[in-house]
Amino acid sequence: MLITRIEQGKGKRYKVYSDCEFLFSLYGRELKKYHIAENVDVSEDVLAGILEDIIYKRAREKALYLLESRSYTCYMMRDKLIRGEYPTTIVDRVISFLQEYHYLDDMAYVRMYVETYSKSKSRRQIQFDLRKKKIEKHLIDEYMSQQNYSEEECFRKQFDRYTRGKDMKDWSVRQKVFRYFLAKGFSYDLIEEYIKTRLDDVEE
Repeated sequence: MLITRIEQGKGKRYKVYSDCEFLFSLYGRELKKYHIAENVDVSEDVLAGILEDIIYKRAREKALYLLESRSYTCYMMRDKLIRGEYPTTIVDRVISFLQEYHYLDDMAYVRMYVETYSKSKSRRQIQFDLRKKKIEKHLIDEYMSQQNYSEEECFRKQFDRYTRGKDMKDWSVRQKVFRYFLAKGFSYDLIEEYIKTRLDDVEE
């Protein structure tokens, strides 16, 4: 395969291309070791060896290192590795490896996220956050239905804290409260119910 372009990549690595196709990133010493240079024809065996012995192992080690400090969804890890200048074929292999050994598990991530934020975020906000991480909707719905997830307790605590000291008889105050919780993803009916209950308590 003819190497058509080599350009500076991240850190001390260089991005190697054949025509317009990105092949991999290597350090300068590795370019010299494998005689990788522009306008040089490199055998398929050499390229395969680089991908297997260097790039795949490096990407796998990078992924395992990242997982030591935090949890990742499959999408988040894929994005991180691609941004790290690993070719998509290698990224796919690493993701498959991580899933096989349960280092990556989107359902486990959903469980962790819901348990962490169920007391501070609405159901809609949690769903939105997880969907932004490209977790499939059916996994989110499945977990929440299994847990009989209810956001009312979360809402009640936030509502009590936010409305403490506010004059709920004032229409403008009630509208501000309403808009605040709608923006946080809580349901119209739930907000209306609690505002009405608080108003009834004040008027007694």
